[in-house]
Amino acid sequence: MSKISITKAGQSVLADKMTTALHVALNEGDVTTGQLMLSLIVLLIGGSYMDRDLMDKITGKDGGGFRHLEQVEIEDIAIAVLERKAAVIAPAKRTSAMVNEDAYRKGEVIGTIVGADHFVRSFGTLDVLEHLSRNALLNLAETVWGIPDEAVLDRKAAELRRHMAAQQVMWRPTSFATFTEDLS
Repeated sequence: MSKISITKAGQSVLADKMTTALHVALNEGDVTTGQLMLSLIVLLIGGSYMDRDLMDKITGKDGGGFRHLEQVEIEDIAIAVLERKAAVIAPAKRTSAMVNEDAYRKGEVIGTIVGADHFVRSFGTLDVLEHLSRNALLNLAETVWGIPDEAVLDRKAAELRRHMAAQQVMWRPTSFATFTEDLS
């Protein structure tokens, strides 16, 4: 039962006034970067059953009560949310007509923002090379791996893939900023 005796229409009026106050606070208040980050996190994960543990850390329902969170705690929560929600989606898997193309690219944009290209290991591994045609492998063998034509022309694709992967050459044919364009 409600603590305040008010009609449902009155509840809506109160909610509208509180929304206006929220907007004024965001524009005119002394809001810190940490408060903005936490607010964006709540907007992103609020109501998600899978993210209830993170919401409990913010709201204090984990036993700590609502309290001021230190910057490092906010950053840890933000990282956890990003790890759960941010993913790079292959263009071939972007099949929903109900999803805006920008929604599919969120992982790429976040990767660009945080400089994730510096943490990409070489794509010159068997699990990637097995998806390339023999012609593509022959081209890479010469241009990227520096293997002369005569050394590879008679090799079967599987043997060539194993040889190329064993050399552990740093090969990155795409980046977070160009992933969609490179593969579309």
